[in-house]
Amino acid sequence: MITRKLYWADAYRRHFTAGVLHIATGDHPHIILNRSLFYPTGGGQPHDTGTLDEARVLDVIALDDAILHIVDHLPARSDDLHGRIDWQRRWDHMQQHSGQHLLSAVCETHLQRPTIGFHLSEQSLTIDLPGPAPTEAELAEIMAHTQAIIHEDRPIRSHIFSPQQALALDLRKTPDVHGPVRIVEIEGTDRCACGGTHVRSTAAIGSIVITKVERRGDQTRLHFVCGNRAVDDHLRLLAVTQRLGDQLTTGLDALPAAVASLQSDLQQAQRSLRNAQNQLAQNTAVALWSNAPRLQDIRLIRHALDDADPKSLGRLAGQLTAQGNCIALLAWQGPRPRWMIARSVDVAFDLTRLTPLIRAQQAVKGGGSAHTLQGGASSSQTLQELFDILTQYLTEHLSA
Repeated sequence: MITRKLYWADAYRRHFTAGVLHIATGDHPHIILNRSLFYPTGGGQPHDTGTLDEARVLDVIALDDAILHIVDHLPARSDDLHGRIDWQRRWDHMQQHSGQHLLSAVCETHLQRPTIGFHLSEQSLTIDLPGPAPTEAELAEIMAHTQAIIHEDRPIRSHIFSPQQALALDLRKTPDVHGPVRIVEIEGTDRCACGGTHVRSTAAIGSIVITKVERRGDQTRLHFVCGNRAVDDHLRLLAVTQRLGDQLTTGLDALPAAVASLQSDLQQAQRSLRNAQNQLAQNTAVALWSNAPRLQDIRLIRHALDDADPKSLGRLAGQLTAQGNCIALLAWQGPRPRWMIARSVDVAFDLTRLTPLIRAQQAVKGGGSAHTLQGGASSSQTLQELFDILTQYLTEHLSA
């Protein structure tokens, strides 16, 4: 079965009528038509969506020479069907795909970097280039040149060639196909084998804006948007920068300096907070250590923290063990209770001897080494019950 590709003849066409060649029922019903405007996923471009009579087309798949239209249900008729594509989705794909051809061509001519990867989805549009990231000057040059070509409104046309004819053309990328080759040409700029849908001229691309440069090993990924996506992206950034400017009472150009000042203030505040937290932990440790019961020469310390920061467990454990001659059983009574057991270096007791007792409690998890154990528990009550057991065990063995 062969489906004639109407989208190759006219990518701007929005509806059509076609005869049914095959209907498949089941969990994923699909229809094969004698001709179709629906573009199937391929070549980096997502599929079209739309309707066939009253049925929604959810996916479109190319299978050899046939095009499968995956539908939410089979239409009532089984002869000629009326198809209509979702134009907003098609137009978006046309702008992005044509923009990709133009950007790839300019990157190759200006940077000598061929496109080695292309991805288009509803959320992103990227090309991958070999080598390091372009400089700011190179990016500016690329953007200026692509925008100039867009303003020149150069025609974008497609032609079908035999494989032999295609090989004789000056193509950006040699096609890997065995039958007729479709070439999409941006006049005076690019020729590339492509089966996708494209706008009629560069002016219809609207604009190309590079939004992010990402290093990926020995490659560089350029994130960009074209046409309506570029407008949407600009409006999004405008809203963000406007809110930031209002909150920081500064203009757009001064935003980087204002943010840098905030970061400096935050780092200073974080240093002050850490110092205060360490001082509090030290004062708490001294008080707990001084009042803890002695088992021979070892002080057994048991304490529950209500601090909002679970990292306070580690800070207090470090300050306690620095006092020497102690074993500390510490609990953090937050939303997800945590516990830590630590000993000072001058205590010979191996804390892993407590592991069997801990594992015997089904609602407690954790483990560790000879000098530190830590983990979590289902509730603060569970931790108190565990510490009762461990306190009794340590009292018996350290007093012996």
